[in-house]
Amino acid sequence: MIKKEIIMNSCNLCEGKQLYKLIDFGAHPIAHDYLKTPSNDEYVHPVTLYFCETCGHIQLINPIPPDLLYENYVCLSSWKHQPHIPRLARIIEELNDIKKTSTILEVGSNDGRFLQVLKEHGYKKIIGMEPAHDAQIAAGQKGVITIPSYFNKKTAEGFVENYGHCDLFISRQMLEHINDLKDFHDAMDVVLSPGGFVVFEVPNFNCSLDTLDYTLWEEHVNYFTLETLTRFLAYSGIKIIHSEKILFSGEALIVIGKKVDIPLEPPKDYMEALRAKAINYSKSWPKFRNAFIKYLDDHKTAGGKVAVYGAGARVNSLINFVGLGPYIEFIVDDQQEKQGLFVPGSNLPILSGDALEKYSIDLCLLAVNTESEEKAISKHPEFIKKGGKFISVLPPSELLPHFWKRLIEESKI
Repeated sequence: MIKKEIIMNSCNLCEGKQLYKLIDFGAHPIAHDYLKTPSNDEYVHPVTLYFCETCGHIQLINPIPPDLLYENYVCLSSWKHQPHIPRLARIIEELNDIKKTSTILEVGSNDGRFLQVLKEHGYKKIIGMEPAHDAQIAAGQKGVITIPSYFNKKTAEGFVENYGHCDLFISRQMLEHINDLKDFHDAMDVVLSPGGFVVFEVPNFNCSLDTLDYTLWEEHVNYFTLETLTRFLAYSGIKIIHSEKILFSGEALIVIGKKVDIPLEPPKDYMEALRAKAINYSKSWPKFRNAFIKYLDDHKTAGGKVAVYGAGARVNSLINFVGLGPYIEFIVDDQQEKQGLFVPGSNLPILSGDALEKYSIDLCLLAVNTESEEKAISKHPEFIKKGGKFISVLPPSELLPHFWKRLIEESKI
């Protein structure tokens, strides 16, 4: 069944009306809405990717309302391996205008993990803003002040009334979730002090375009490149002073920006190249889907048994988009909270890691972030000793199967 959606007829970034449909993935259940028992009556929603002909922003149209999307959502930052956090803290310490007494706000602060790190670095006035109740409780246990709310213009005004303007505004792996980017930058205008700094961390969709990564999911409405993120910040008078790429949940962008008092002209010279990449990505989708199914079907026909390592949203979506469920025995996951549940859509059971050896799996699709692959593989020496093979299904890994690498080479423009 399909429930109510947010109807969007314009670009979430620039409000342009010329939207080009890239890929219609079909209607699918919420990727993180795990099942206690298998079900054929899940809520499903259409997942369709568009390209804005005006500004180049790539996005999902008609997203799920946040109150529905996150009603059964529990995902704490502390569950995720984030090796780049020390680097991010060092970048902030190098901002000479940000003092230990500066007011720092992180929106979408989750369980306060990053703010706790800043607290340990000596920053005294740190505040988070987070709507998820479980995350708020966890943040409180860390001693991190957390405002229980979504970030919008109204809550930004409330923040200023209570704490004054912030000198440093932080948004990590959050902007991609926002259904109303105009309201977000209006709120940022309210809360940020003149000359203030921002830190943004977002998935880098340019990497996805290059590696034919189709692990999209409904939580991520916006798919930024450095150019479209620069445009978004320019609307709020924020000039990027530093940017870098990191490995985290694929590839991510970290940008540092500063509020300036002169009008900024959004960049325009990237449009032709980005449009060509996006269209190439869309044309490669049917070839990718067919090649993936053939790869697993050939393996199963030859008597092989396939499982997946990692039951995260990226691979849950990929399994449903491509239709891989019939070729997979089960999924293993080290997170005990997921064990014993079933994956939405495919209804695949989630088991503990020892199931790889117990059920004689010989091909394991590795669905952990690239930076965590080595650690995951090291937990299963017996699987490898018996001839088991790991391949990755989450770019930009070097362990992608040969058919995937071949398609990447063929798609280069």
